[in-house]
Amino acid sequence: MHAKQLHYFVAAAKKGSIAAAARALDIAQPAISQQLASLERETKSTLFNRSFSGVTLTPAGKLFLEHAQSILSQMEMAQKALDGLNKKQSNIIKIGMLPSVGNVLSLPLLNEITRHHAPLKIEISTGPSYTINDWLASKQVDIALTYEQALDETLMSVTPLIQEEMHLVFTASTSSIEYTALRQKQSIHFWEMSDLPLLSPGKKDALGQLIDHYEKATGVSLQHDLVYSGQLMTGLRQVMQGEGVMILPTSAIFHLKESGLVSTLKITQPEMHRSVFAAVNKRIKTDSHLDYVINIIRKVVAQENALQHWCGTLEFAASMFKNVPLRTF
Repeated sequence: MHAKQLHYFVAAAKKGSIAAAARALDIAQPAISQQLASLERETKSTLFNRSFSGVTLTPAGKLFLEHAQSILSQMEMAQKALDGLNKKQSNIIKIGMLPSVGNVLSLPLLNEITRHHAPLKIEISTGPSYTINDWLASKQVDIALTYEQALDETLMSVTPLIQEEMHLVFTASTSSIEYTALRQKQSIHFWEMSDLPLLSPGKKDALGQLIDHYEKATGVSLQHDLVYSGQLMTGLRQVMQGEGVMILPTSAIFHLKESGLVSTLKITQPEMHRSVFAAVNKRIKTDSHLDYVINIIRKVVAQENALQHWCGTLEFAASMFKNVPLRTF
């Protein structure tokens, strides 16, 4: 017994004719007759009285009709529930971020969505730039927040967010006397970092590529002798313990600086900076939900920039996104 048989049975019972049921369902009459005969064999009951004028229900048919309608109604309710679940799940936008970006954006972005855009849901994952690219290509994330060094024009359609300043990050602990001179400075020239033990990722990572670019552009070689796991939090722990310095945007360390755990100096001559973009997979049909979320991201970026949590120059007109209207999802 299956749903098709139940549909055919109910239609024939309501129409009082197999031919009329066939016309209503746009199905060949022999196909319905075959299914109804099969249903009667399976139920071991005669469900219809057949005559030249049509069909009428037998007592067994009347009893079966009640159950058939109930079963079909339950199936319809189940399908609607699944449709609702799928629709709800389709409103979950998955965002991939680098750890430094996630540090400054994750919580305020989640708070903004929860407070002002409740029908919308987001999921945030963090990873290195090359991993985020893979996630976007394989559709594991809908939006990737990444750096210009990691952009792939064949894959991505991008929206600029911020050109962030890069800072030298070192321990704030006065017990690390080797950094005493740094604490007297307001900024640091790029060449001055050549004597400092640097914790830096390899060139596979966007940050490693950025540092390599500035080394080549200035002709200044930095020290890369320290063992670095590539994990931002591990590296920052090493920095706080005085084991080395890092080159990072303020987005990665503003909370540690506010807590008095690290100190920072803006890098100058030349200034170090890099642009951050919101990228979507250009091979996938554009979804208005994604544009909507990117506008919300822009708004939160502007807010964090105003708080000086993320120092740099906004690459869009922040005023355009002060009041992002709520949309029905």
